[in-house]
Amino acid sequence: MGATFGGCAAGAQLGTLTVDPGGSGDRSGPVAVPFERKPAGRRRSAPYGRRVPVRPAVISAVLMVAVLAGGLTVVGTYAIAGALQWSLLVVGLLMIGSIAVRYRLPRVFAVVAVLGPLVSPVATYLPLVGVFVIATRRRAVETLLVLALAVGTAAITLYRDAPDGATALVLLGGAVAFQGISATAGLLTGIRRAMVDDLRERLARAEADRAVREEQARADERRRIAGEMHDRLGHRLSLLSVHAGALALRGDLPASTVRETARVLRDTTHRAMEDLRTIVQVLHEPTGDVPDEIEDLGAVEELVAEARAVGADVRLRSTALLTVCPPGRPLAGVVHRVVREGLTNAARHAPGTRVEVALDGRPGRDLTVTVTSGESAAGTTPEGAGTGLVGLRERVETLAGGTLTHGPTPSGHQLRAVLPWREETR
Repeated sequence: MGATFGGCAAGAQLGTLTVDPGGSGDRSGPVAVPFERKPAGRRRSAPYGRRVPVRPAVISAVLMVAVLAGGLTVVGTYAIAGALQWSLLVVGLLMIGSIAVRYRLPRVFAVVAVLGPLVSPVATYLPLVGVFVIATRRRAVETLLVLALAVGTAAITLYRDAPDGATALVLLGGAVAFQGISATAGLLTGIRRAMVDDLRERLARAEADRAVREEQARADERRRIAGEMHDRLGHRLSLLSVHAGALALRGDLPASTVRETARVLRDTTHRAMEDLRTIVQVLHEPTGDVPDEIEDLGAVEELVAEARAVGADVRLRSTALLTVCPPGRPLAGVVHRVVREGLTNAARHAPGTRVEVALDGRPGRDLTVTVTSGESAAGTTPEGAGTGLVGLRERVETLAGGTLTHGPTPSGHQLRAVLPWREETR
């Protein structure tokens, strides 16, 4: 398994880390292999300035003291005049001071470090630091060149300063061994740094992705709540508006009609409160799923009856097969929502016009639901924002696998849904 981040792919297996050469930064490259080939045009990566340890001054001071102490022991073995000895000491100290910029200018420091012993014996052990630093970059060509230069410098200084050839060969072998150890330690350190950097980047990306997912979840939850409020309460509130409007416009209604209208208003309000209570209760549930209580097409007939009760001219037409073999869950719930949305829009935008609800289909094929209303009254503009149709389309297409279309017709407006009716949904 592997995870990709910022041009790097970090393997989840222990001890392996694969980095895409196309990523940015000098640390990219196959970490499981010691070195990588530097692509053309690759710029020096600034992160080397950030790779200085937490206490860089302390680390640099310790390295300087260690190299200086080793160099002074070497100087003590030579019979050098006082003035020359002090000049060599000053030059060596300057070279050792370059340790402070070993990660800012790694190439320059490596060259100064490996050539230092040629100028001053005080810098005898400085090449070990130079080889280590250049090896942390995990560049094969750079490391091999610096390592060869360090070995060559050691050979020259030993040939020049050793008492005899045998001693020079022994010391040269030790120098080569120590340089190899330094290069290996630098390579392992570079691999570890690359792994740590990649893990940090992956963690940062994971945190960013988690924040995006949380924000998306909140947005989805807001849309879901808005959709449920629209679907469950919009129809009830539309009926209340129609009833209240009738009472306001007709002051000459008989007392019996007023009482009947008041009863319908009370019942509709009670059902709206029940729907609101259901939504609020579901919002406190961990799953947050609103249960679909529609089991058959009887709920569609109730919708039509409610619309007729407020004076709407609604006609329901369905094939005989739907009466003999009606669809069950969840198809009946989707049909109910389509019809409810159509009746709600007709009551809002085309009040007083005839509405026809048609259901047609058979198991194993498609179930077609059509809600047709008359033309909108003159000057009437839709008040909604299309939330109901957006949520209905998602339910029809995503959950039921059907299609939803709506638009004007020569005689008004039509809402049409085509739903796959599988035999197992009966």
